[in-house]
Amino acid sequence: MSTDIWIGEKSFNYTHNCSAVWYDHIPDTGKGGGFREIAGMTGKQAFPILSAAFDRLDQTRHGLWVSGAVGEPRMSARYDAPNGWGSLIGALIFMACIMAACAENPRKKVGLSI
Repeated sequence: MSTDIWIGEKSFNYTHNCSAVWYDHIPDTGKGGGFREIAGMTGKQAFPILSAAFDRLDQTRHGLWVSGAVGEPRMSARYDAPNGWGSLIGALIFMACIMAACAENPRKKVGLSI
């Protein structure tokens, strides 16, 4: 199963195995949380939601930080897919690409298929 998101001419796909990172950092406001929150919004509307998600991710990173540990191992352990199909790093890059596409397409609507 995968998460597919598109806006304008750009489309993105990533495994749903790492969706916990999105659900944990994009809160449910009545649409189900995660990327469901930005579905149907314009890029301009979705951008601040994704920006706030990155702020929450930074708070999580600080909360899980271990002095001297390289690569955020506690955060990766929480969000990497146990079956090896997806990683925290991949999920964050996916989310950043979507945020960039929203900035590039402020008037286009975000599409979603899960």
